[in-house]
Amino acid sequence: MKTIFLTLLVCLSAVAQNVRTVSGKIYDEKGETLPFVNVLLFKSNGTSFYKAVASDEDGGFVFDQVDNDSYYVKVTSVGFMEWQSEVFEIKNQSFELGKIVLAENAKMLEAVQVRGKKPFVEQHIDKMVLNVENSIVSSGSTALEILEKAPGVTVDRQNDQIKIKNKTGVVVMIDGKITYMSEETLAQYLNNLTSDQIESIEIITQPSSKYEAAGNSGVINIKLKKNKNFGTNGSVSASAASGWLPDSDPDLFRGNLNLNLNHRNKKWNLFGNGNIGRSRFYSDNDIKRTTTYAGVTTEFDQHAERVGGGKFYSIRGGADYLLSDRTTLGVQGDFNGWDGFMVGDGLTKMREIRGGEAFNSYLLPTSERDMFNANFSGNFNLRHKMRKAGGEISFDLDYSGFRADSKQELKNEYYSVYSKADSVTRQYMVQPTDIDLYSAKLDFVYPANENLKYEWGLKSSFVDTDNNFKYQNWVLGNWETDLNRTNHFVYKEYINAGYVNASYKWKNWYFQGGLRLEHTISDGESFTTKERNKRDYLNLFPTLFVQQKLNDNNSLKYSYSRRIDRPNYQQLNPFMFILDPYTYIVGNPFLKPQFTDSYEFTYTFKDQYSAGLSFSDTKGLIFQVLEQDDATKTTYQTNSNLKGTQNYSVNFSAPYAITKWWNSQNSLNVFYQHYKDADVAGASLNKGKVAYNFNTNHSFLLPKNWSAELSMWFNSPALYGIIEVDKPQYAVNGGIQKSFPQKNSKLKLSFSDLFLTSFFGGKINYANMNVDLGNRWTSRRISLTYTWNFGNQNVKVSRRSTGNDDLKRRAASDAQ
Repeated sequence: MKTIFLTLLVCLSAVAQNVRTVSGKIYDEKGETLPFVNVLLFKSNGTSFYKAVASDEDGGFVFDQVDNDSYYVKVTSVGFMEWQSEVFEIKNQSFELGKIVLAENAKMLEAVQVRGKKPFVEQHIDKMVLNVENSIVSSGSTALEILEKAPGVTVDRQNDQIKIKNKTGVVVMIDGKITYMSEETLAQYLNNLTSDQIESIEIITQPSSKYEAAGNSGVINIKLKKNKNFGTNGSVSASAASGWLPDSDPDLFRGNLNLNLNHRNKKWNLFGNGNIGRSRFYSDNDIKRTTTYAGVTTEFDQHAERVGGGKFYSIRGGADYLLSDRTTLGVQGDFNGWDGFMVGDGLTKMREIRGGEAFNSYLLPTSERDMFNANFSGNFNLRHKMRKAGGEISFDLDYSGFRADSKQELKNEYYSVYSKADSVTRQYMVQPTDIDLYSAKLDFVYPANENLKYEWGLKSSFVDTDNNFKYQNWVLGNWETDLNRTNHFVYKEYINAGYVNASYKWKNWYFQGGLRLEHTISDGESFTTKERNKRDYLNLFPTLFVQQKLNDNNSLKYSYSRRIDRPNYQQLNPFMFILDPYTYIVGNPFLKPQFTDSYEFTYTFKDQYSAGLSFSDTKGLIFQVLEQDDATKTTYQTNSNLKGTQNYSVNFSAPYAITKWWNSQNSLNVFYQHYKDADVAGASLNKGKVAYNFNTNHSFLLPKNWSAELSMWFNSPALYGIIEVDKPQYAVNGGIQKSFPQKNSKLKLSFSDLFLTSFFGGKINYANMNVDLGNRWTSRRISLTYTWNFGNQNVKVSRRSTGNDDLKRRAASDAQ
């Protein structure tokens, strides 16, 4: 494999050739660079349009692969006078326009009113982007609720998992940095991250070698807002929402206040964000199961309810300083916290049948849990742009810390009749978690010419987690430590990595090949059980992307990647998480990493409509499995490595402009996943099922500054290992917005899961298990959000769609 990719890189270099470019840099009359300006290249024979690009964040632009001919350039932007160059000639050389200054058009600034906006879902060549910032449907939502609306993404509320195309192993990143949280804690964090803080969400199913190799099904990168306007400006938004769920808690109110501030001049960019809020939630579970042991059949009918809430708050700030025209120094820090509680109660009905006679008993479990989570991080970065257009050197130092503290008391009352408890037990659990992550990385981007570009880099990271969990029983009026369940678990992981990428454009072809090497050293130790598991392994992760543009309307893309998923600390920790006396979760310290080979083929028509085929083969799948102990009548959840699973999928994406004021984005994913292993929970597993999900989003531009959105997602019944989802899940979401241009403000009203149809229902009929599962949560909410922008909002220019967007998207893909 290594030889193949080294050969590829040599071949890419060999076919490089001299090319011709037209470039320049755009400024306003104050000397500030202007980003995202429309630049049009015309042939001088009349008004023959040739190419279009948009200036980058520093005002620069480049037209590449320009034919020998005579040309002129036009530069247009809302709020500025049009600029046009003199005619110039290209003869086997590049042409530099130099500094272009746009004059402000004050009358146009006052008169113009931009009505268009980006759709909620954009399909790019290398990723799917959810434009959260201006979405009405997303208003008042959390990051987790927004992901539920994303095509191809499934949020499993039952197990706090996020899946893409029915595959687990999703890596979640915040501003390009991996979050090292357990699934439960990550779900809680995303439930407290509001749409007011998010600019966009990128979903990348086939990341290049520049990305870390983690992520079986891909990467979700949540990009937080960072105002790029010049001058001093900001925004304030307030949101209030209430859930509406029958037979639940009456207080399901959620609200937050968010402030964004930015100051930018020629040398400095200072930015900050603060957010504070209050949330409430409710969920319930129904589990019906049967066990048979030693001639005794026991039927369980379990109902559990949980209600909770708390305060969340975050603050983020940073500064970028322009050391020179090509060098930028940046620092950034953020902190977010959650201080909350959760109380639970329920009823478990037990029916034992012995010798043909039935005996009934009851369990009333209650729990009280206090929770505190804090996440803080800091970043130092240095960026230097080479004199050669597109070349860059970047260096990052990062630290992230996560602290969690959970204290939970459980009380279990056992009844043979309802009137009086036969016995009562109490347990107390303290679950502190400390995670520290340190990393350093160095990246190089070097364009050999306008067709050939190299990227390479190094990264080193260290993760240290410490979990000193304590379990106590109430015995004769005192708390006594349970040494069999108490556990102190420490996990350390070192990853050293290096990568190389090469991309080449030739005629209607685009190639990108890469190779990433990762050396992992891990050490998981339970000081209580004296178990220790050390690992040391070296792996290569190749990637290959090929795009073929057949003509102006049709293109093909082929891709391959190999990825890894390492078990997280919660999956490895052998501590027992008690839900009730008959149900618990336990970790597996002997879990191994899983490896996935993924292949994709995509056809695109008119840079809008696409159809794709994909296949992935995973070895050692980290697999959530339920096991039942008939002797103790308990059911517990753990993780193990499955021998293998294969996923086949077909996906379609079709944006469609129904009228001038009504646009839609539609997608369909059909997939088949097959699970196979000789021994899962004491039986042989060999199962698969065809399933699908559908997503449609509609946006409406209405008169008098009104707009609206309506969306729906639908997930068919599906199979997740031994758990079969036996009912479809879907939700209808919508909203309406009123803009006030004179006051730079907007008012949005939105709703989610209008008909309460997103709930989970499933079953397990496998080995000795016969289980029915049901789960509800606060999915239906009505939200009202008001946003006011203040300060200088006019300098940042808007970008309209051009006929050359596919090439710009390819450039974005190159940067990966």
